[in-house]
Amino acid sequence: MSAHPEHRRAAIAAISIVLALTACSRSSTPNEPAYGTPSPSASPVVDRWLAAVGVALLADDLDTLTERLLEPLGEALVVSPVDCFEGLPADVDDGYLIGALAESRDRAEALVAEAGERPLFTASVTMLCTD
Repeated sequence: MSAHPEHRRAAIAAISIVLALTACSRSSTPNEPAYGTPSPSASPVVDRWLAAVGVALLADDLDTLTERLLEPLGEALVVSPVDCFEGLPADVDDGYLIGALAESRDRAEALVAEAGERPLFTASVTMLCTD
């Protein structure tokens, strides 16, 4: 039985709100997702490779992409404020991003390709957000 379109949209909206408001997860596994906002007292948490698929000023603008990537990327999926990362390209300075996190550049890019997307950019990043 498939979900009613209105219920599906409501669920995606709820996921986006949670993703935008929840504190970033500290990752102890290579592909655990990170969400939320940076902690001002946080020290760098972990270095990973990020293959970004989208960047938007508002988290809500990433709802459709989040829905599409949630299953194929699984725990590698990250939807987070750009402020949660050091090492992003200079022109990525505001808003939210969505992509795949992995221990290597090749793995991050392969995850995105397997999900049917192309990276906007790939960068070695330090995650600044904590639990």
